[in-house]
Amino acid sequence: MNATLDAAYQRLLKELCRRLGAARAELQLLGNADMPARTIVQDDARPVGAGAHAIAIPIREGAHDIGRLHMVFASSAPLPDPAEQELAQTMVELAALLVEEHHQLSWGVLRQASRRILSVAEEELQRIVLDIHDGPVQKLFALSSHLALLQAQLGDTPPEARATLEPTVQRATMLIEGALQDIRVMLSGLRMAEFHQRSLPDVLEELAFQHETLTSNHVALEIAGAIPPVSMPVKIALYRVMQEGLSNAYRHANVDRHAVRVSSHDGWVELEVADQGRGFEPPPLEGPGATEREEHIGLRGMRERMHLVGGQLRVISQPGQGTRVIVQVPSDA
Repeated sequence: MNATLDAAYQRLLKELCRRLGAARAELQLLGNADMPARTIVQDDARPVGAGAHAIAIPIREGAHDIGRLHMVFASSAPLPDPAEQELAQTMVELAALLVEEHHQLSWGVLRQASRRILSVAEEELQRIVLDIHDGPVQKLFALSSHLALLQAQLGDTPPEARATLEPTVQRATMLIEGALQDIRVMLSGLRMAEFHQRSLPDVLEELAFQHETLTSNHVALEIAGAIPPVSMPVKIALYRVMQEGLSNAYRHANVDRHAVRVSSHDGWVELEVADQGRGFEPPPLEGPGATEREEHIGLRGMRERMHLVGGQLRVISQPGQGTRVIVQVPSDA
């Protein structure tokens, strides 16, 4: 939440405390697809002694709970009557609606643009893949053919010259073959999975098979129940998060088995990539201390992809305890 909205909530809490005689107030608002959960604590709260009383007032939007207003009163202060509590509830609900409207006006267009950028970036990535395949890869294949021809012609050269040249030609051939294999692996990871034509379960199943083929590791993929259709940006984001999670596990977990679970509940699609490997201490991914370090580029990429589609990322891990990467995305994002 930005400083302007935070200041507005602070003024509201101060006014409620003044009107109702409370020593301090705290507002907890639940998150949704567009706004994260947040807690606003009154910044000039008065101290309370022993025997303080507390009340919790539900904050609703229609029939849905969207948060709680907690107020603390000194033991000598009277508690607000039902009419006063209803007034406080109404004031907070109105403020929450105004904040939501402000957020939609400020960020709705930006988020739509971000999701379009995600699709455009994926298309640009595919263009780069084709350029690499049609350019450098073809030239390396041609060079490999020339080296094979040269190696065949070495049989007609004097023994001394052949003894000098043959090891060099063989090393060059091995280097080119290794480079071509590295490029194949890289391009297979970048290649688009026909996102337009296929469902989310289909593209994730293909990704699991692709990972098994490239690494010889086993991926246990579970599609738990029916998964609702999702937008192109969400499909791309979940695909790339699963890809990065499996890649990280292959490179760092020191195990040859991975588990992936996809489920849907309460309007969210959840993807979990887990392993029972060596584990690590995850860096902070949100807030003022969120990592921007170069070695965390994979985690940062997953975090940013989730932000673009209104999703959430959690990384649960400890040394020796394996790792769980869990993302949740609104199914209608």
